[in-house]
Amino acid sequence: MARLVFLSFLLFLPVLSQSNPWNRLPTTRVLSRKEVSHIVLEARTDHFRVTLLVSERFPYNYKASSHPFFFRMEDEKKALELANTLDNYLDSGKAFTITLIGSEIRSLLWGEP
Repeated sequence: MARLVFLSFLLFLPVLSQSNPWNRLPTTRVLSRKEVSHIVLEARTDHFRVTLLVSERFPYNYKASSHPFFFRMEDEKKALELANTLDNYLDSGKAFTITLIGSEIRSLLWGEP
């Protein structure tokens, strides 16, 4: 019986370590409606941006300021579609994972890791 408990603990240990937010890289963020306060469309001279205003993670959010993370889009129609898709997805209560290079979002993974 003890072997079975120990074996099940070893099997679930990697799953627990991947879901711990403190084990993630600083360039990887999991965002839900709690962290994203606004979704903003911006027009630049050579591209459009869909900007997410994001607050800090739980222990520090009472004293932190918002950070803008943005998607670089070539077309205004695609930017609006992405903003609506993100808003609807966040309103459903689900979370998504982003990978950052500076403030620019390089990849988006729907669903929690």
